[in-house]
Amino acid sequence: MALLDEYLNREQLAHELKVNPRTVMRWQNLPDGLPFVELGGRILYRRASVMEWIASKERFPNRRRRAAA
Repeated sequence: MALLDEYLNREQLAHELKVNPRTVMRWQNLPDGLPFVELGGRILYRRASVMEWIASKERFPNRRRRAAA
């Protein structure tokens, strides 16, 4: 196992999420943005951190609206 196996660069992450690398960059620059590591001038994303960030974006239906329908 290589030291950086659990990290992806921007292009790899974009490919896995099926988005443009500029979208990943935009997500990174949000106030509660995508966590990253800068290492030797390279931007890397740890898989576990990306999964946690995605999970933090989970939304639930408005229960009051559903109950009124």
